Amino acid sequence: MSPMRRALLLWGASRLLLVLAVLAVAAGAGLGAVDHPWADGRWWLDRFSTYDSYHFVRVADEGYFTPTRQCCDQAYFPAYPMLLRALGPILGGPTLAGWVIALLAGFGAAAGLWLVARESLSDKSTRYAVGLLALAPFTVFLVAVYSEALFLAAALFAWWAGLRQRWFLAGVLAGIAVGTRVTGVFLVVGLLVHYLLERRRAGRSALGWDAAWVLLPAGVLLTWMGWLRAQTGSWDAYRQAQAVGWGRESLSPWAALRDQLTDIAAAPDSWLLATRILDLAAVLAGVLLAAVLLWRRRWAEAAYVVPSVAVIVLGSVWESAARYALAWFPAYLLLAEVTQQRPRTRIAVLALSAALASWITVGFALRLWTG
Repeated sequence: MSPMRRALLLWGASRLLLVLAVLAVAAGAGLGAVDHPWADGRWWLDRFSTYDSYHFVRVADEGYFTPTRQCCDQAYFPAYPMLLRALGPILGGPTLAGWVIALLAGFGAAAGLWLVARESLSDKSTRYAVGLLALAPFTVFLVAVYSEALFLAAALFAWWAGLRQRWFLAGVLAGIAVGTRVTGVFLVVGLLVHYLLERRRAGRSALGWDAAWVLLPAGVLLTWMGWLRAQTGSWDAYRQAQAVGWGRESLSPWAALRDQLTDIAAAPDSWLLATRILDLAAVLAGVLLAAVLLWRRRWAEAAYVVPSVAVIVLGSVWESAARYALAWFPAYLLLAEVTQQRPRTRIAVLALSAALASWITVGFALRLWTG
């Protein structure tokens, strides 16, 4: 069996354990049927659907707008709910479709991370990078009805295609990432930087005809924005939905940090206190990651991570930042690289990550706010 297949087998085992853990915790706590208008109704399946899941399911079922609902589902990009809508009739409903897509895309994310890491790391370090994703604190969201798994799969395969200079494939896959989450735009920035660096390294002019493929995802974004413009009359409908639905607005980093510290101090219970502290820690870790990538001159990865972190740092809501950090895949590559000669550090990082993942998984299973 090839090293990659062994890694994917271990990935599958970790997903099975996650699913069983969620079900066992929920059953042990005596949780009953979920009382939500967009709950699926199947007890086991509703364990993996919560908060944002219901937005995706509602969009898949009713679309973004109805006569009585004009906001704020347009804060969610369309690729994932479109897949739920398309596959729902085949797979037994949009919730089950979303869960199956997340599981399959999770395997895609693991495979994509393996391919990307293997471009510069040994099999052992590549396996460690995949292990970091498998045991990431918020890895439970890769088996939930959320769009993280689909985004990661598309982003990592797009990045691998870029590393191989297969620009058409990179553009198509990055287009899927852009259609899934707004951070796909930052992925394209990273790919474009990589493209320019490769052209410079080869002694060629900055732009060739194949640059059009790298910019292909811009068409996806413009199509989405144009459709929202036709529905709402505003090119800025996405940001407006974020502001109305979640109170997100632009702030200076100091004001944003002050607000986050205020939210931590005002947390109504110990669980929310801990998750808000974790969000703060994730943002600070993101800033450190961005700085290290710049210091090590990993320009393409920095071009992806810096705006991904900045959009949180410069916003009024840091909630869910720790979940968003799942998509900062250069962190897995960097950790795998810098710990190659430090086995004890590797074990310590995995142990800490696994402990946090276990804690978040229990909270998710108990339907507490986890991100």
